[in-house]
Amino acid sequence: MRKGSRERWVLLYSAADAMEGNIVLNLLREAGVHAMPRPQGHIYVQWTSPVDILVPQEEMERAQQVLNEAKEAAEPKEGDNGHYGE
Repeated sequence: MRKGSRERWVLLYSAADAMEGNIVLNLLREAGVHAMPRPQGHIYVQWTSPVDILVPQEEMERAQQVLNEAKEAAEPKEGDNGHYGE
């Protein structure tokens, strides 16, 4: 991202609440993707309001890849019963 540029930010993901939004923001930022939240509700009820996650248009493809990789990693594998050590 060029410093001082007027980039177009686009919607990547709509989170159900601020907690989910923060998880997505952290995943993206740890991967080096610029991202910012845009609350959908009233400012005083942000924790329970939906949150849009925006990324620069030029980083959209990379951001989608980061989310897809995280989703794949979170899905249970065949034969995984969710119990550790069994």
